[in-house]
Amino acid sequence: MSGSATEKTYEMLWDCRYCGQKKLLGLTHRFCASCGAPQDAAARYFPSEQEKVAVEEHQHVGVDLRCPACSAWNSRRSNCCTHCGGPLTAAQEARMRADQVRHEGQVFGIESVQDARREFGATAPPRGAQPKKKAFSVVVALAVVLGLGALGFACAFLFWTKPASFKVVGHAWERRVEIETFGPVRKSGWCDELPGGVKEISRRRETRSTKQVQAGEECSTRRKDQGDGTFKESRECKPKFRDEPVMGERCEYEMNAWAAKDVVTASGSVLEDTPVWPKVTLKRPGTCVGCDREGKRSERYEVKLVDSSSAKVQTCEFEQSKWSSFAGGSEWVGKVGVLSNGVDCDSLGPR
Repeated sequence: MSGSATEKTYEMLWDCRYCGQKKLLGLTHRFCASCGAPQDAAARYFPSEQEKVAVEEHQHVGVDLRCPACSAWNSRRSNCCTHCGGPLTAAQEARMRADQVRHEGQVFGIESVQDARREFGATAPPRGAQPKKKAFSVVVALAVVLGLGALGFACAFLFWTKPASFKVVGHAWERRVEIETFGPVRKSGWCDELPGGVKEISRRRETRSTKQVQAGEECSTRRKDQGDGTFKESRECKPKFRDEPVMGERCEYEMNAWAAKDVVTASGSVLEDTPVWPKVTLKRPGTCVGCDREGKRSERYEVKLVDSSSAKVQTCEFEQSKWSSFAGGSEWVGKVGVLSNGVDCDSLGPR
């Protein structure tokens, strides 16, 4: 952040609650210029742009102190109250308003003592605490609770289940083996990262990545209550960036590699059929161009069940060890979705 060079100090404002005198200066008028009543530090507010009164060569010594005897506010450098003479050893520190920030082009709104009262509430927060917007917080909290409640109800309704009973009416299994062939395969990649020995087919320019480039600054003005009847106003700026594409050349190329060209399968529909892997016959085994080899293996085991209440046929997929435990005609219990009527396969257990 930058902006310390443009930092200036101005006076807060306050209104006398006894005679109604308005827009008294927070540093200059420790007592009302009309009736002499002491200043209430909890009622200080920020001036508008047109009402600002600058403080020259101000030395900030800390937040004001409230006399425990007469409640008058005193400068931090005071040891005794300037109003009644009492000691300030147990004095209360002044509360400070939250920082006000406006982005460039925006203006600070017109404030009043009501804004300060509203920010601090019935019991003002301690020094350094964030102001509590009670009404706003309650509304936001209520909205969040209602929103979460509605979301929870929707999720509960969507995943609502009911008990059901089933009977096993069928099985199915399948095992697959891919057959790979070694030969020319087309791929693409950045031209400066191609493996050796490949045949380049074409190249084109593409966005390879992006980089951030500074594109000016974002500036704002901050007002900071100093707790002694003044506030500092500073201009803060931070760099603004934009993404700029970084171009590169992308190549289409050809290289010899193993790739799946065919698949052989074995399947069955009876539990008593012991699942076996299909017989693989390679036309030309080896590692030459045009040679074959066995590739990835995969397997799938399904159980078919009838829902006793709806007569709907359901299908569940399991590992082979669990699949084999579902004997033909055996009965099971589990859960189905109230909306989907689909079976929860993980909930199934023997009846």
